[in-house]
Order: sequence, then structure tokens, then C-alpha cells
Amino acid sequence: MIEKTPFGAYELYTAEEGDVRLRVTNLGASVVSLRFRGRETVLGYDDPSLYLEKDAYLGAAIGRYANRIGGAAFPLNGVLCRVTPNEGANQLHGGPASYDKRPWRVAAAEDALRFELDSPDGDNGFPGALRAAVTYTLLQDGLRVDYEADCDSDTVYAPTSHLYFDLSGRGSSLDARLRVNADRVVETGEGLIPTGRLLPAEGRFDFRALRVVAEDYDDCFVLNGEDCCTLEDGGLRMDVRTDLPAVQIYTGTFLPAPHAARRGLAIEPEFFPDSPNHPEFPSTLLRAGERFHRWAEFRFREL
Repeated sequence: MIEKTPFGAYELYTAEEGDVRLRVTNLGASVVSLRFRGRETVLGYDDPSLYLEKDAYLGAAIGRYANRIGGAAFPLNGVLCRVTPNEGANQLHGGPASYDKRPWRVAAAEDALRFELDSPDGDNGFPGALRAAVTYTLLQDGLRVDYEADCDSDTVYAPTSHLYFDLSGRGSSLDARLRVNADRVVETGEGLIPTGRLLPAEGRFDFRALRVVAEDYDDCFVLNGEDCCTLEDGGLRMDVRTDLPAVQIYTGTFLPAPHAARRGLAIEPEFFPDSPNHPEFPSTLLRAGERFHRWAEFRFREL
């Protein structure tokens, strides 16, 4: 059973399955709430205007390109594509007023919540008219997110979900315990743009065994397989699986009010940042007429 209610000028959809209750708005296809056995696990806003005013991307579907594109430009089929910068000279999360600020249409609201968005040719500089879809399917113990797209010409596409997790409902992202199934991390330089090197996940980047986060991160970890990561806090455990090649871990260092800095830990299954400028990275090329499909799952249990 899915319930639709007003959310300012937008809509809010509530669904329940097993121990899980989900609330999603069509504004940015954003997850507003994800409860497990009555406990909130993510950060959201009660006021829809905050999703438009703030740049925290809370719970939002991100596109066309999650993370950063260096110099807001990349080569495609021998042509330099210039996209709209919104973080100095670089582009972050698809550019200004991107997918997180737009109303998505609800294409299905029965067994799953499917949201679709038409992104026109030249949208924030990206080539091709692209149709994106994000589907939220409730599991007995969590949430599955499917990302799909197709385009009428060659383009790049690299979506994610920008969920901030706070399993304790009270704490700091630095107090949570994290395990990441990664032996390597993407080295970045100025502006958090990749250098092209992959470094061993050693020292402060070694989360191969569960440990306290302890310090600030905004880093991309190269996954060894579909087993992505584990988060524990406040007597809850969350296990994340995905077929995407990496995960960005961000401690919410600059989260704006009304949420305090470091109030939640962003776990973003994704492609590598700036991949179109690094042919050695997994390709984000989406050919005309091809169908893009990737997924991520977030499952909970009590400790």
C-alpha cells in the first residue's frame, strides 16, 4: 500500500514493507525518511522548501554525473564537451539546479516507486536527450534502488543516491563504525579532482575491517565486488551491496543547518569521479540507444 500526500507544491509517497517504512518526494526523487523497526536511519527535511534552498543533496537522486568533473569539461567522440561549473571551475553532481532540484514524474506506484525525468539535450552542457529513471523497491529489511537511463545520442551517465545515514539518531558520523570492501582509493588533488592514480587503502583509508570513522572523509573507494560496505551505530547494522564500481564516503563535514555538521554519513555507490577525463577508469559512456541499469541495496538488522 502506497499513500500519496501533499508536500508543499510537490508530492510525498509513503510505503511500508516488513520492518521498513519509506517516504519519498517527487522533488529530486529524494528519500525523506527511511525507518527500520520504527527507527529513522537517514537525514531529511520536513520543509520541502529546504530541498530547493540547500545544496546538501539530502536523499536526492543525482545526475547526470555524480561527484566531480574536473574543469567542467571532458572529451567525447573527439569533441570537448563543456558542462556548467558549480564548484569553482569544476562541476559537482550534474551542475546547478540539477536533478535534485527538479520534480520527477511518478511512473509506477504499486509494488515499487518509480520516478522518471527527461533531461534535454544540452542540459547543464551534457549532450543528448536522456530519460532517467530511479526505482525504489522496499525489501523486508531494507531498500533497493535501481538506476536506469537511455539517451538519443552518445553521452556520459553516472548516477547515485545521496543518502546521509544516521543509525543512532543522535550522533556524529565520526562516531559510527564503518567497513569498506576496498583495497584501493582514488587519489585526488586540488578541488578533490582525481590525479589518475589509485592508492592502496592503507593508514587512514584502511576500512577493510570494521572501525570507528574518527575523522573527516570525502573520498572514493574502489570496490572489490558487490559487497560494498557495512555501517554500525546505535545498535543497528546496515549492509550495502551494489554493482557500481566504487563508493564515495562523505562525513557531512559541511552539512548546512538545520542539520549539524557531521550529523550523517553519506554513502554513495557510484562511478569514479572525473572518469570521462581518465580513460583508465571504468567508463561512464552511454551510447545512443543503449540501456543503462545499475543497482544498490541497503539492508538493516539489529545488533
